[in-house]
Amino acid sequence: LVPTEIALDDSQYDYVAIFFGADYCPHCKLFAPKLLESYDILKAKKCKVIAASNDRTIEAFDNTSAKVAGIDMIPYDVTLTRKMRDLFDLKTIPAVVILSNSEHQNDTPPIVTLDGRNKLVEDPKATRFPWPFARDKSTENKTEAPVISGWDRFIISGKYGKWYSLGHKANPLHPEKEYMDENAVRIRAGLLNIITWLALMNVLFLGNQMFVRVVWPFVAWEFVASSLFGLTPLAPFGTIAVLGSMLLHLQPLWKPAQPKRFAWAIGLTLATLCFTFVMIGKDQLGATKYTWLVGSTVVTCNIFTWLESACGFCAGCFIWNNYLTKWFNLEECAECKI
Repeated sequence: LVPTEIALDDSQYDYVAIFFGADYCPHCKLFAPKLLESYDILKAKKCKVIAASNDRTIEAFDNTSAKVAGIDMIPYDVTLTRKMRDLFDLKTIPAVVILSNSEHQNDTPPIVTLDGRNKLVEDPKATRFPWPFARDKSTENKTEAPVISGWDRFIISGKYGKWYSLGHKANPLHPEKEYMDENAVRIRAGLLNIITWLALMNVLFLGNQMFVRVVWPFVAWEFVASSLFGLTPLAPFGTIAVLGSMLLHLQPLWKPAQPKRFAWAIGLTLATLCFTFVMIGKDQLGATKYTWLVGSTVVTCNIFTWLESACGFCAGCFIWNNYLTKWFNLEECAECKI
């Protein structure tokens, strides 16, 4: 271990670059070689590069250390790394934070830029280093929306993909990844939340099976169409939501599409369970012994859609990142969660 006062000697370094990565993050594995290639260039710019592991085990920490061999690592400390992420308000990894090495007396962190990762990809020779920015937390850690026409927002085409694509290929840094407009996703969740309220009123007061027979095919098609082909043009609520977003928001707020597909598969499953419980019950929903199962399923859908529409919390994304990635070794959605 190298003492901090030596590692960050301000007589040698004007800047400090902190790389936040993890062994479980595939994007970190892709970015690490780029950082190593630019290491000597940054050092020549009097920038000290250090790495902070976001790994969950010491074994994963060792793997990360091996991938960035030659770069000083902050000792393994999950609590310390979490505090650092919170200090810089980081939401995604990989991330590179550039700090001034001569302003530690200030109350706020001496941040030059929080977007060092993207800046380094765009400028690997660091010709414009240190890439200063006017700090605005409202724009940090968001995928910057390119200028896009209304037609391309409504129907995916051209450089954004095909009309049947799950989402738009809207991020130049990740041209292979598909994204959805978060504004439209939340509007759609609000529309589905209205359906859950109607369904809940039916369970509590009407007990009308015909309501379920009419609504379930419509909702099921919505989830199937959006999971396979995105929000437009085949998903009714998705189409309305995209039009609403176009009216209310000049530009989309892009978020990764893949976890949304998983979340909507959960929605389809819950809707189908509700329909099944009704069909295997008696003629009148209010009299069936499955009423409590139907009611609890509807309440679950109501909570999930409300959380997404009102709070921007996607339960499917949470489950995807915190459980499925561990259990099935899937790719973590780095732009949804650290």
